[in-house]
Amino acid sequence: MAIPAVNSTTPQSQALNSLPQKTVTQDDFLKLLITQLQNQDPLAPMDNQEFAAQLASFNSLGQLIDINQKLGGLQNTYAATNQMSATAMIGKEITTEANTVSLASAGSAKIGFQLGASAARTVVNVLNDAGALVRQIDAGAQSAGERSVAWDGKDGSGQRLKSGLYHFEINAIDVKGTKVAATAQLRGIVTGVKLNGSEPILDVGGVDVPLSTVTGVRSASSSV
Repeated sequence: MAIPAVNSTTPQSQALNSLPQKTVTQDDFLKLLITQLQNQDPLAPMDNQEFAAQLASFNSLGQLIDINQKLGGLQNTYAATNQMSATAMIGKEITTEANTVSLASAGSAKIGFQLGASAARTVVNVLNDAGALVRQIDAGAQSAGERSVAWDGKDGSGQRLKSGLYHFEINAIDVKGTKVAATAQLRGIVTGVKLNGSEPILDVGGVDVPLSTVTGVRSASSSV
C-alpha cells in the first residue's frame, strides 16, 4: 500500500502565505523605532551606539526610497522620449543591420548593404523563406560605404514573385579576388510604430524593427 505524502503546511502557515506582501516604507521603520523606544526596559536602556546605528539605517532607508522614486521618474521620462522619437520617424527611411527585404505586390524593392572596402564585383543573392535562391543580381563594381541595388521583384526566369519578406546575401570581391567585408542592411520607409511593449517597434514594410537597432535615418526622398 502506498503511503500518502505528508503535507507539512498548516492552516496557519497557509493563512500567512495568503496575506498580501507589503514593502517596508520609511514610515514603517520610524514606527518600529518609536515602538522599540517606548517599550525598552528602563533598567537596561538601548545602547547609544545601537541607537545611533538604527538612526543611520533610518536615514539610509529614506535616501534609498528617494533615489528609487527619482529613478522611476527618469525611467518614465526616458520611455516617453523614446516613444516621441519613434513616432517622429514615420514617413522616413531608416537603416538597420538585417538581411531581410520586403517585396510589395508591385514595383521593385531596395536591397541595402555596406561594404568595408571598394569591390570590383558585387553579387546579391535573393533567397525565399526556405532558403532557396530565387534571384541573383550582379551589381558590378561598388565603392566602399553604404550601397543599395534595386530588385525588380522577379526571379531568374523573369517571373514575378509573390509579395512578402525575402532574405539576401552579399558577396563582394576586390580587384585581387579577395573577399570584401559586407554587412546586409534593411532599408525602408517607416509606416507605423508599435508602442505597447518595453521598446518602440517600427513597422518597415511589414518588418518589425526595434528602435534601438536603427543605425541611420534619412528623408524618404534621398537615396544612395
